[in-house]
Amino acid sequence: MKKLILLMMVMLAFGYQTTFAQEVVDEKQPVKVKPTVAFHGRIQYDYEFMKQEITPDSTNKFRGSEFRRVYLSGSGKIYKNIKYKAQFEFAGSKIGYRDVYIKFADLPGIGGNFTVGSFAEATGLDMMTSSKYIPMIERAMMTSTQNFRWNSGVMYDNMGLFGGKLGLQLSYTGNGNNHGGFKDGRLNDKGGHFVARLTSPVYENKEKHQLVHLGFNFESRKRSEEPQEYALKVRPENHMGGHVHTVGHDAIDIPGLLNNQQDLGFELAANFGPFSFQSEYEIAGYNAEVLDNNNKKVDKTFNINGFYALASFFVTGGHRGFKHGAYSRAHSYKNFCIKDGDWGEFELVARYSMMDYKSITDYENLFAGEDYYSKTTDIGFGFNWYLNNHTRLMYNHIISDTNRNTDTDKRKALNADLIRLQVDF
Repeated sequence: MKKLILLMMVMLAFGYQTTFAQEVVDEKQPVKVKPTVAFHGRIQYDYEFMKQEITPDSTNKFRGSEFRRVYLSGSGKIYKNIKYKAQFEFAGSKIGYRDVYIKFADLPGIGGNFTVGSFAEATGLDMMTSSKYIPMIERAMMTSTQNFRWNSGVMYDNMGLFGGKLGLQLSYTGNGNNHGGFKDGRLNDKGGHFVARLTSPVYENKEKHQLVHLGFNFESRKRSEEPQEYALKVRPENHMGGHVHTVGHDAIDIPGLLNNQQDLGFELAANFGPFSFQSEYEIAGYNAEVLDNNNKKVDKTFNINGFYALASFFVTGGHRGFKHGAYSRAHSYKNFCIKDGDWGEFELVARYSMMDYKSITDYENLFAGEDYYSKTTDIGFGFNWYLNNHTRLMYNHIISDTNRNTDTDKRKALNADLIRLQVDF
């Protein structure tokens, strides 16, 4: 027995010395970093059929198809809290930047993440929800007040404040174009864009898939001196149709049109099992240079109000996911398989959407004789057929109606039927 105890003590002492020696040797060796990588992508292929009665004897029709989105991306971790993502868009035979960033995650002391590069600006619930997960084919018209979903700069986000009861997102970005790699050489002249968003899950029951979400966002944008073609126009909730111009081209297409912009947005979302509801309201204020009747540049301030309300219901028992202040992948419990007799999940969707430009029509002396719109409303409904979590077939019928400043225009509402087949991997 004594020999056995002595042998064990010798073995433990030898093991300690070996471990200690190994640790000393390891400390003298370079630290090896093995980055991880995962590849992702999505394909969204659309058909659009549109019809509008211009006069009782004349009707415009359009039929078209397109690759709405083709994304390829790689993401991973370099070492511990250093992450990255490089996502590119190939639709339209053009290469565009999307999420292309380096992220310092789980910051010591303050928590949250610090991101440098290109990312989606936190301008509201609809914009922060990926196109993979939006319940209708296009986002609400209200998002047209933001020229592009992504921008490049720096962002801080922390969705775990006060034990996850409050989320904060702050970003400062430039005026670069995505097809030009977001290059911006005018930061000293005009500055950039500041965006802030606060969110809170005021009620949450994960077991019953219940959630009530509130959010607020603020945007302050400084524009470059180049003409801003997107300044005061929006697109109804189809992608291949034309834009709605709030005022005529001649009145607004001048250098330095849009000097700055300030937006306030409010958001509400609720999930109760298979039923979900989301709504946002936004006030966009534009300080712009326009031409008066004497062809002289004058400074004016315009307001555009936007609103939408959307409801969805899974008739087969699935439900929408929600994560980090935005909707995420839907939870389905059935995959389409004829052999097994399963048909996947079916979701019914409906949305009312409105953009009001009445503030612009108040300046009638500026736009005398011009043809402009004062309000656009969309009513949309349809369904989503989830063959599985990563494949869905979508159908929307959108009725778009506009108010014009003339009694001679008798055109009816635009009716659009939209179909999308989507996969992501």
